[in-house]
Amino acid sequence: MMRTVRLVILGLLAGGLSACGKTALSEPTYHKQGGWSSTCLGSVAFDLPDKVLMAESEAVLDSGYGFTGIAGSETTSPSINRIDIQETIPVTLEDLKALQDDASLTNSMGSITRHNLAKLDTNLAFASDRQGFKIGYFDPTDKRIRLFAGGSGTGKRTTVEDAKAKYQELRHLYTARKPTDLPTQLGICTPYGFFKEPASGPVANYNIDIAVRSLKYPSLIIFVHIRPPAPNAPKSLNELRDPNNIKVDDLKSIKGIGAIGAIAALGNIQKLHEAQKITIAGQPGRLSAREYHHKGTLDTAGSGTGAAYEIQADAVGVQGQPDKPAITIKLAAALPDPFPHPPPVRRMSFGEEKIDYYKPSRPALKGVKTPPFDEAMTYFKQVLASVRPLPQLHGQASGDLPIAPTSAASR
Repeated sequence: MMRTVRLVILGLLAGGLSACGKTALSEPTYHKQGGWSSTCLGSVAFDLPDKVLMAESEAVLDSGYGFTGIAGSETTSPSINRIDIQETIPVTLEDLKALQDDASLTNSMGSITRHNLAKLDTNLAFASDRQGFKIGYFDPTDKRIRLFAGGSGTGKRTTVEDAKAKYQELRHLYTARKPTDLPTQLGICTPYGFFKEPASGPVANYNIDIAVRSLKYPSLIIFVHIRPPAPNAPKSLNELRDPNNIKVDDLKSIKGIGAIGAIAALGNIQKLHEAQKITIAGQPGRLSAREYHHKGTLDTAGSGTGAAYEIQADAVGVQGQPDKPAITIKLAAALPDPFPHPPPVRRMSFGEEKIDYYKPSRPALKGVKTPPFDEAMTYFKQVLASVRPLPQLHGQASGDLPIAPTSAASR
């Protein structure tokens, strides 16, 4: 009898120790640092010190995103379900009218083609059948214009009625938000908006590649690239190209201006740092870093003021798991323009004297000193530690729930 009681007690103790072990090994609760704001891009949330700035689009059709006055911060527009999305700088209604006029015609070699505009329920929006569809509307909440461009998805020519129906669909799925307002439902974050999960299920096709920064470190540009892993994408970090070990075959696979920038970067590397194993949003990750001479790869043409150093974190993601996207987060230290500016240069052109005045490529960083590498590495690791999947942050939320604002405004 005593032996039986002893066995039961031992079993209970073993179970208790096992439970304690599971608790100890479970992922710790995340606590945001004081003076930092949360934001989200794609399907992940992360934190930066206040005040957070997000790249934005110019008020022209088919524009990318970037920071005004900082060369090298430009990226392409986000895309969700093969629809390109632009969220412009704050504008006026005159800018909306100009965009509407641009969407209603095409000038090809002097030949003007006019496109039809759908009649919508508001004068603050337009929908055109121009090369697929062009849709735009002015949002009074932040005075930005939202632009959407894509095809019919059926392989057939888009009609005015198709464009009108797409406008209604997008207004239902897309909601404007501040970068520091976190959604409480499932979906995909764009810099200034949220594309909620449609009734058909998780968004399986999106590409968010946007620059973000904190005014605490204005010259440290963080590029956040979030997307579901493609079928032919690397399945492990061992298969992923090492940015610190670029081979000739790698250069052949990098097309156009990117290859020029990569070659220029190789010649400017001053020091390579050994790769580190890290965890990003619950996934195995790799952290690599490189310090440059005067010029680096922030300017993709391999010229201009370049970068002092770059630090990059990668996770390959898992296909079919929305909470495990492919993640690339890169910090690039933008070097400011020379100050004082170089003097004008006189030259002869076709027998006529010309004067070339120095044109700053980064006037927005005038007087900004680039932090030392070690300080930037510590800061970047703090940012990486905050990266977490949105479903993990809010639970498996669903339905038309409101967006929950954080304590700090973004702009």
